[in-house]
Amino acid sequence: MNGRAVYFDQAATSYPKPPAVIQAVNQALIQFGGNPGHGGHRMAMRAAQQVFRTREEAARFFGAEPENVVFTASCTHALNMALKGIMEVRGGHLLASMYDHNASLRPTAALALKGVCSVGFFPVYEGEPQRTLAAFREMLRPDTRCVVCTHASNVTGAVLPIREIYEICKRAGIVFILDAAQTAGVLPVTLKDADIICTAGHKSLLGIQGSGMMILRPGLKLSTLMEGGTGIRSLERDMPEDSPERFEAGTLGLPGIMPLGAGIREVSRMGLQRIYTGEMTMASRFYRGLQHIPGVRIVNRGFKMGEYVPVVSFCIGEKDSGIVSEQLSAWGYMLRGGYHCAGMIHDLLGTRSTGTVRFSCGRGATPEQVDGLLKVVKKIAADG
Repeated sequence: MNGRAVYFDQAATSYPKPPAVIQAVNQALIQFGGNPGHGGHRMAMRAAQQVFRTREEAARFFGAEPENVVFTASCTHALNMALKGIMEVRGGHLLASMYDHNASLRPTAALALKGVCSVGFFPVYEGEPQRTLAAFREMLRPDTRCVVCTHASNVTGAVLPIREIYEICKRAGIVFILDAAQTAGVLPVTLKDADIICTAGHKSLLGIQGSGMMILRPGLKLSTLMEGGTGIRSLERDMPEDSPERFEAGTLGLPGIMPLGAGIREVSRMGLQRIYTGEMTMASRFYRGLQHIPGVRIVNRGFKMGEYVPVVSFCIGEKDSGIVSEQLSAWGYMLRGGYHCAGMIHDLLGTRSTGTVRFSCGRGATPEQVDGLLKVVKKIAADG
């Protein structure tokens, strides 16, 4: 490998982090050593103030009330909390999309295995939202109590018609859980789009690994995923009824929460439209370049602005995508190969035997980096 690595795996985790995010990590460890919300001494109170600051910023960003912003360890943690919390109360039928990540697919499987609910899956047709919505309506049942789906695929970047899905759910009294891991920080996402938003903090919100959020519409009833100390009502055996304490058992991860707040401020400063347009411009350049390389199959069904986030998946013949990823890495380009923890989408895409190589760029991508990657892809494809 010559020179510095070029990172095109932003869909997995964002890199590099903004200086303000790195500074927030250091501040959390050096200046705010107390346990937030667990104690009345000065250090604990100062730490709690930093948690509340991030909670307020996240609430503004997602159109929520601060008390309904719950900090989690990841989007996976948030989805488990939301799915199990809703279905253990409601039971009945749960519907998920076939484009979903295993962060929602595996919890649904666990719920079905335990007999908590039955589960169904609706197909997604990229570029054909009305067909997707028709398939979704067909899968609904009288006892459907909850729907979960990803806002955008982490394999192809395709954006699902989530506003229309939510409108259907609202009319039927169905709780709609949105996995916004690939869109928060790239596209607008608010509680006008879902009853519950689950997201990662370390992707396009620019925070660090080990951070996530569950954001709730007021009035929802959820059982708890985990119980423990909350710093309040310590003599009671049961968890508090009020959010966020009901869902935040144990010591909060301040070194992840403070950088998440810094990341949200950075995204807000830049503006979602500017971020999205810049990233899609570079991803579109890569998509168009791939179209001219013999032996390459682009997995995305299209790549129109507004219908995709900056994620492009491709295959080189029948070559294992993991091997292609290793070859690209040897040339200094960091792209993920494999199945991307999305268990069902590959049946729809015809990529179960190979997986896909995934390109996902961030705000720092340049035309020179994209063109350099295309040259290496062309060489690998030509070499067979």
